[in-house]
Parts: sequence; structure tokens; C-alpha cells
Amino acid sequence: MVLAALPFFIAIPLIQSIPFNLPNSECECFILSGNKDAQFKYHDFWDFRNLKSEEVGSNFTAPAPVAAGQDRGTESPTSTFFKTSPFMEQFFLGTSHKNLSDEVTVRMVNSPQNVYLDRDDADSPVHLTLRTNRLRRFQSASNIESYSKRFLYASIRLRARVSGPAGACAAVFLYANDTQESDMEILTRDSDSLVHATNQPGMDANGSVIQEATTEFNITEGIFWSFQRSWTEWNDYQVDWLPEQSRWWVNGRPYANNTYGVPREPSNFQISMWGDGGPWVGKMAIGGLATLDIEWIDMVYNLSNQNSVGLSCKNVCNVDNVGNDFNPVLVS
Repeated sequence: MVLAALPFFIAIPLIQSIPFNLPNSECECFILSGNKDAQFKYHDFWDFRNLKSEEVGSNFTAPAPVAAGQDRGTESPTSTFFKTSPFMEQFFLGTSHKNLSDEVTVRMVNSPQNVYLDRDDADSPVHLTLRTNRLRRFQSASNIESYSKRFLYASIRLRARVSGPAGACAAVFLYANDTQESDMEILTRDSDSLVHATNQPGMDANGSVIQEATTEFNITEGIFWSFQRSWTEWNDYQVDWLPEQSRWWVNGRPYANNTYGVPREPSNFQISMWGDGGPWVGKMAIGGLATLDIEWIDMVYNLSNQNSVGLSCKNVCNVDNVGNDFNPVLVS
């Protein structure tokens, strides 16, 4: 699959001894808190925070925004990390286009130049950034997509923040087609605590919202005095795609649970930062720029040749409520 020797990625080799907090290598199956019936065979943890400049060919500064003449998505990757790293053995950078239509009022072009490694200052952790910026004739966007289209149930978690003017959508989703998709989206035109959680399609053929398909919620914090928390800050997001339900969490709190329209088809995993001037995202002003920053991605999943129920496992590990090393906890 990928090289377990590299510190960036924790993969799944053979079973060894059994301490209480198990490294990933010693777990045969993984479960989520509160749902022991859903078991997953694979656990991947991608950590961008401690990457070294000399190892990935990056000085951790943002490349120049895509310019007016770069409207084909053929720009080169921003560092060697996006060419030869273990991460890129499982994912690729999107270059697709969305042409003008009744709903697309600004042509959209995904570009590898909009995916890069950055940090706030020399003492800050490294993060992965996806960017979108608006030019006069088009909007340049970004997309990371798994090669595998065989995900069949998963729990996807990531620490992320979003910033920028109205006219962008930060999206994390599992996708088979437009009617088989479970996603979490943040629109930069919304209030800065609002999140959208949807089992697609969210609209019917007449363009009306399907109320059962989507939930909108505001991120909050505090126990006795709950107040809103901004998605411009670092938050931990989670999308659970299970056989009978989809669930959405932020910072370990459950916000939405939906049994309507749960996807059934094998899917891929995507992260996008995009805009097309359409009614969902809105139109970004020319010169506008928005970013989605990610410190880490943590995912447990099955592939389409397995079931999430009834896996035969000796060492079952929980991936929730773990320490900073993200080692799963042995439960049986």
C-alpha cells in the first residue's frame, strides 16, 4: 500500500505484541466510540505538522496565486511532496473544469498550483493548504481525490480551518455520483460558525431543497454557557459514513445524524476548495482568495470487498479519544 517506514504515515503491517495503547501495526480492526457494530479494516493517519523542508522540497510558503493566463489546470505541483510522497500514492491533485451553464456563472478550473504546504510562521506546525482565487474570466480551485473508488463505509476526520471572502466552498466528501454522496461543507458567504452536512442529493429535480437530506448547524463550545466558535479557527471535523446512517461531528461533539439517503455505492474520498459563481456557493469578487488549511487527516475505512459488520478480528482497537500520537486503544 504505502511505505510504513516513513514517519509521515502510519500504515498497517503484521500483528505483533499487545500493549494497552496499540500502535496501528498491532490492530486488526478498528471501531468508533458508541458504535461497536461498525468495524473497519484499515486505518490511515496523514500528519503534515512535522514535515521537514528538506524532505519534501518545500520552503513552506504559499506559491503565487494562479494568474489570468493559467486557465487550463496544467500547472506543476508546488513541491516534490506532491509528486513522490506516500500520500501521493493514494491521492492525486484534480485538474478538472466546470464550464459555464445555467448554474455555473464563473468557469472553474482546478489547478495543482493551489495545493501546497505552508505554515503561519517559522515556529508554527506545517499544514496542507487548498486554495481558490477569482480572476476575471474564471475561478481557480483545488481538489485532492483518492485513487481508490472502493471505499464502502468510513470515518473521516481532519483538523482544519477556513478563511477568505464570500464565494468559496470548503468540502470534505465521500463520492460515488451525484446521488450517492455524503459530505460536510463550509460556505465562506455564511456566518463563520455555520456548517452544512448532507447526504446528496440535497435538492430535487425542481431545484427545491430536500429537507430530510441536509442539516445546518453552528459550531459551539462551552458546557454551561454555549457560544459559537468560528471555522476560521482550528477545529476537528468528522464525517461517519455507516451502513444505516451518516453522522457529523466537530471537536468531538455530535451535531447531525441522518438515516435519509445514506449512500450505498463504493466511493472515493475527496477534499475540495472551490467556487463557480453558482447559487450554492455565490460569486466571489474578482481578486478574492480563500483557503482551506489542514494539519492532519485521520481515516478508518473498509473497501468494497469487505463488510463493516462481522469482521473476524483478534485485536479490536478504538480510534476515538486517543492521545497526540493517535495510537488506537485496544478494547478487545
